[in-house]
Amino acid sequence: MSMVVHKTFFMILIAFLLAVTVTPLTAQVYKVVDKDGNVTFTDQPPTDGSKPIKLAPISVIEAPTYEKAPEPTGEEGAEEGPSLSEMRRIYRDFAIISPEQDDSMLRSDGPIPVAWNVGAALQPGMQVTLFLDGKIHMTTIQPMIPLSGLERGEHTVKAELRDSKNRIIATAGTITFFIRQPNLYNRARG
Repeated sequence: MSMVVHKTFFMILIAFLLAVTVTPLTAQVYKVVDKDGNVTFTDQPPTDGSKPIKLAPISVIEAPTYEKAPEPTGEEGAEEGPSLSEMRRIYRDFAIISPEQDDSMLRSDGPIPVAWNVGAALQPGMQVTLFLDGKIHMTTIQPMIPLSGLERGEHTVKAELRDSKNRIIATAGTITFFIRQPNLYNRARG
């Protein structure tokens, strides 16, 4: 936990220092057009006495925030943990994000990645059970696994998120995807 705090503090410090040192350097931008019509943007004032141009604000995209799974409180809570309904609320966004529904991929020697999103960190003991073509393929805690050796045709994947007591917390709906055989018209590129 303290490693995360130190890393976060360090990243904030670097961002602050960059903002303080870069802001004066990017304060003014000039547009210079030479005799041939070539346009150049510079931070150096041109010799013709041109005024700085006004730039549109930079687009900023906020990083998503994820809920932290509730921690048990007290001695009874340490044994029990969050209730089943709390767990289901926290992990309600559990979904397979790759492959997408009806994806069609050329069969190649490489594996097909299957990835899912849980929206919150897995609690100790939680696992994802992956079903391939209706049968249990594997159980893991990794957010992505590669599928190898798939034959040409239609395949399905589905996933279940289970807690440490093996109760189903969330189910990612079934995704159907297709493996095609490369031929003269759609060769696999390597």
